[in-house]
Amino acid sequence: MIRRGLCLLFMLLAMLPAAALSEIYMTQPPEDWADKPRLEWTIFDVNEGDAMLLSCEGEHMLVDGGPKPFRGKLYGALAARGLTHLRYMLNTHFHDDHIDGLYFLMEEYGVTADVFYHGHTESELAGDKLGSRTVKAAQDKGIPVVHVTDGDRLTLGGAEIEIFQQLDKKNANYRSLVLRVSYKDSSILLCADVPGEAQHHLREDYPAGTMDSDLIKMPHHALSVAMDSFLDVVSPVGAVVTNKRQDVFSKAAYQFVKRELPVYYSGEGTVYAVTDGTDWYFWQTRYEF
Repeated sequence: MIRRGLCLLFMLLAMLPAAALSEIYMTQPPEDWADKPRLEWTIFDVNEGDAMLLSCEGEHMLVDGGPKPFRGKLYGALAARGLTHLRYMLNTHFHDDHIDGLYFLMEEYGVTADVFYHGHTESELAGDKLGSRTVKAAQDKGIPVVHVTDGDRLTLGGAEIEIFQQLDKKNANYRSLVLRVSYKDSSILLCADVPGEAQHHLREDYPAGTMDSDLIKMPHHALSVAMDSFLDVVSPVGAVVTNKRQDVFSKAAYQFVKRELPVYYSGEGTVYAVTDGTDWYFWQTRYEF
């Protein structure tokens, strides 16, 4: 009876689908990936600032636009990809190293989108010069402007984007939009500039596993150390710092070494990550935009 039971158990286990074994490869994908459905994440070199392109199954989203001096290079990079019109533009918060590029893309270069998203209330928008002029530029181009906040979701091709926002303080970094981008079994966490206190709430205020992500855009250009307890719940296998290595807080750089976490610094050249929903290819073009 025991032997029959074991045989039946093995037969049932054999019928179950095999678990996906995801891998991260620190190199460009093979040629046969060119025609695969996939999620692509491009982190442009805008020095200390955020300008990131998400692309999935023919749809494209620009998350922040970096500071003003890089606006021409950013436009050139988008134009070279044929992207003078995007599915979405999204601004995480109204600081110049995140929003200026978006304003100049629309105002100087005529880049448009189906929707412009931001995370600030009407009163906050009215009181912020950079935010109000960028929203006006979008409206002048006929781009619908939509306020998003904690709990909202977007889709981009086959990818889903969850939005998180801490709302109990007025500080712009604290309130900046955090995005979790998931595609099949793969995921990215874009942490904008959230400080330690906001990281604490991201860890504590959501169900277990909510923040778990394969790759992470480190908070606030690694100008301070991210909370270890926050990184524990994210449990990334790769990281991007939107800054130059030399300008990163030394304790933050040591944190990556301690965790044996592979990291690229986009201030030293544009970073790329591509997934088919299971495996990742993750690489950098050093000192190239």
